[in-house]
Amino acid sequence: MANDREVLREVWDGRLPIKFSIGEEDRELLLTEKDPYYILVPRMTYLPLLPVKKHFESAIPVTDSSDNQPTELWFSYNDVPLKWQVPIGVLYDLVGGDTLPWEIKLRISEFPDDKLSRLGTNLEEIVRSSFIHNVKEAGYMKHRGAVMMHLLPDQHTQLWRGLHRDKFDDFWKINHRLMEHIDNAPYRCIPFRIYSGIHDRYIQKFFKPMTKDEKLTTLGQLLKQFLPESVVESDDSDDPDVIKSYEVSNGWKVKIHGIETPLNTPIQWLSEHLSHADNFLYIVTVNSNS
Repeated sequence: MANDREVLREVWDGRLPIKFSIGEEDRELLLTEKDPYYILVPRMTYLPLLPVKKHFESAIPVTDSSDNQPTELWFSYNDVPLKWQVPIGVLYDLVGGDTLPWEIKLRISEFPDDKLSRLGTNLEEIVRSSFIHNVKEAGYMKHRGAVMMHLLPDQHTQLWRGLHRDKFDDFWKINHRLMEHIDNAPYRCIPFRIYSGIHDRYIQKFFKPMTKDEKLTTLGQLLKQFLPESVVESDDSDDPDVIKSYEVSNGWKVKIHGIETPLNTPIQWLSEHLSHADNFLYIVTVNSNS
């Protein structure tokens, strides 16, 4: 299981400063003017869980004038709609560039139904359901669900509340069980998602943390298999536990939690220590040449 508490804590404490403001397209619809909202947020959380709506609530019409339905809020950056199911840190690494604070628009009209799914009024429960679904999926990939199926409903709730309320100890009291090795064996396969350039598509496949001859597989090997253009083979590795060594291709960046991660890092270690709260390892690749 993940046993380096300092690493886990550093990852958990990752933060992003964000400036939220009403999109220019929607300002004529406001009931009153509101100043931008500045907030420092955990990289692991999700956009709908932030208190943005509360800040702007007095200025936002209750219903959308175009269809007389309750106003559906959504977020965008540089005209790119931001998916609420994707952790905030992953969204920033994909499209946020290097400028801070990250300036996100809050939109109240022209909802992009072809790109985003609606949350409605019961948004916290919908986000919770999506999160728990991901945790279960990751658990099946790691242990065929053998650990997750034994968690009680109250433990599911504690896991969710630990994330939602930013309580590291409460979260890891439960999550450490999901990171354990059964019979001292590595995971059956690694729950990962590779996002490359645009956040509405990702690569998710089966990838084992060890080879048939019991050598550790690495981040570089995973990328070589599923996104080969992002890496090139290198000859400078003398690590006996890996088969081949890779380096990032010219013009590419590979980030996990905003960190440009060494490609010779064992994928099992990354999964245990750098996975997001939903137990998926999110790998962001950006090609500056495209």
